[in-house]
Amino acid sequence: MSIKKQALAITAIYLLSGCATIIDGTQQNISVNTPEASGAKCQLTDSKGANWYVENTPGTAKVAKGNGPMTIICKKDGYKTTSIKVEESLAAPLLGNVILGGGVGVIVDAASGAAQNYPEKATLWLEPSAWQSEAAKQDWLNKKAAFEQAEAKAKEDLKASNNPPPAKRY
Repeated sequence: MSIKKQALAITAIYLLSGCATIIDGTQQNISVNTPEASGAKCQLTDSKGANWYVENTPGTAKVAKGNGPMTIICKKDGYKTTSIKVEESLAAPLLGNVILGGGVGVIVDAASGAAQNYPEKATLWLEPSAWQSEAAKQDWLNKKAAFEQAEAKAKEDLKASNNPPPAKRY
């Protein structure tokens, strides 16, 4: 095959495939942590009913993308069962298709699930079924609140870094 034909074939493959599918793939890892209750078992279930498991927290499950939201349920003896729902967001490589005008690529990425990403980390605070003391309960509540405040601040900082203030006009 001549170099011209090879270049044409590579270009055609690029234009007919999804940028996010190639760069990010159709699966991703989600790390699950249960502070103050390590060793929990967690089940991750997407909107289509597919399941993945973390047998011992902290741990990671490799999940399929594109069928969000994902429900994560964690259990451990001596703790209340806890669940959260995590939503998907658009994958950054999808923008490559939009910028390059790859309508076919956008369709490929959307159909394969590569156009979406779950958060990389999920944290579930499993509450003890019974408290040893009021002080233990307050300590746990304080740790959980501090964690949630730190998470909220990190999200705000990320949002601010992605949306810098407009330039001043003089």
